[in-house]
Amino acid sequence: MKKIVAITSLCLFSTFSFADWNLIQKESDFSFSSVKKAKVLESHSFNNFSGSIDEQGMATLKLDLTSVNTGIEIRDERMQNMLFETNKFTTATFTSKVDLNTLKTQKTGVIAQQEIQGILNLHGVKKQITAKLNVVKLSDSKVIVSTAEPIAINAADFALDSGVTALKEIAKLPSISFAVPVSFNLVFSK
Repeated sequence: MKKIVAITSLCLFSTFSFADWNLIQKESDFSFSSVKKAKVLESHSFNNFSGSIDEQGMATLKLDLTSVNTGIEIRDERMQNMLFETNKFTTATFTSKVDLNTLKTQKTGVIAQQEIQGILNLHGVKKQITAKLNVVKLSDSKVIVSTAEPIAINAADFALDSGVTALKEIAKLPSISFAVPVSFNLVFSK
């Protein structure tokens, strides 16, 4: 689900010239939250993700689902095996076409809000999603794209609902929310 958000962010990013932009993972973060027992909020992340925008404006963000990090090793393994089914689906991908001239006139340090649409491919299901993003031009060769508001991903939309139910049962929880908010800060450089 975080994956979806990270992919969306990449799509928002525009370039000033016709050169590829690449995600700098060590300066970026991608997180999602889960709610269990109707009131306990927990934050999780992915350790490995990549992204780029090519000179034609095709933006791609890829999340390595095997790198899910909940802070608890057994929960990481359960999410990989029972939710994401990483033996069949190792990555989530978001793709979108972006306007390469968007940042050309943006001033350094200014926050520009953009709404983007793209296709999220998660757990073998492709679905169009929309995200509101903040884009800050740090220099002519570096920008940061972040969620202006969390992106809500519904597990049922990506055939993940049975995995959520399995996690709930194995952990003996009364509930786990099927709606997952995703947030990110993605730094791109060319």
